[in-house]
Amino acid sequence: MDKEQKVTKNRRKRITQLKRIIVSAAFVMLTLPSVLSVIGLMKISQLNQELSQTQAIVGQLATEISQMQPDCNTTTQTTSAPIIISQDSVMSGTQTQQTQQIDPYEGMIKVCLTFDDGPSSNTDAILDILDSYGVKGTFFVNGKDGYEEQYRRIVSEGHTLGMHSYSHDYSDIYQDLDSFAEDLYQIQTFLKEITGVECTFYRFPGGSSNTVSDVDMLRCIQYLEAKGISYYDWNVSSGDAVNGYMSVNSIVTNVMAQIETVPSDVIVILFHDSADKDTTVEALPIIIENILAMDNVVIVPVTDELTPVRHIEIESETIEN
Repeated sequence: MDKEQKVTKNRRKRITQLKRIIVSAAFVMLTLPSVLSVIGLMKISQLNQELSQTQAIVGQLATEISQMQPDCNTTTQTTSAPIIISQDSVMSGTQTQQTQQIDPYEGMIKVCLTFDDGPSSNTDAILDILDSYGVKGTFFVNGKDGYEEQYRRIVSEGHTLGMHSYSHDYSDIYQDLDSFAEDLYQIQTFLKEITGVECTFYRFPGGSSNTVSDVDMLRCIQYLEAKGISYYDWNVSSGDAVNGYMSVNSIVTNVMAQIETVPSDVIVILFHDSADKDTTVEALPIIIENILAMDNVVIVPVTDELTPVRHIEIESETIEN
């Protein structure tokens, strides 16, 4: 076979191979979509079977759960711990001061830091100090315009808001029982409108043992009792209202000396929240630190669970308004 014949034979062979490749490629291209479709259909069928099995399991579980639910007409009894509602809790309608049902400090000496005559320009400073030590106080306030934020802050920060008359005018409040009742209604309504709290704690201007009242204090006390209002006096006085000025050291000494001698597990300290009582504010951190350093002593706000400290105590009686 000559050279030319060999070249021709090789060319035909390559052409034949190329034709086979083209035919194979065309076959694959034509059959691939069908193969993929078959695979897809098989996968979809498998997924449908799994979905059906899952739905069957869910249905069975739903049936079992429904069988476990109590009948709507069946009365069930549950036991739960008492619900504790603090003074600053949000409730619909009337908001009242409610406190813990169980005394967590039983057996300890409870010290109440109470502040009369506020709010004032010193109220925020007092609140800041109490907050820095993580303790709560009690504010027996009067009715004053322009201090709405301070009234609300007392409540929102968990302190006890108490009443100390609206006007603090002895000659007006203690003129007769009607005057006392009118002033009480005024301060209670005033505070409720501002804070939403219906106050149930009261401190008489001058204390329940004051000697300036024209009305018998027993009648005022009976009136409070009939209204469900608890009154508090004090058994430790800071002395910050005795003179126009009292030094920080004198206030601290007065308070700490009396705390040591009070024969009670409830100690109520009287301070005054007034614009001119800067030394009271300065003495407060020192007093708090000294109290917190004492054994078996805790600082608490006034609550219904504390035994009230009172200068005059009578049997509760209901009288005509």
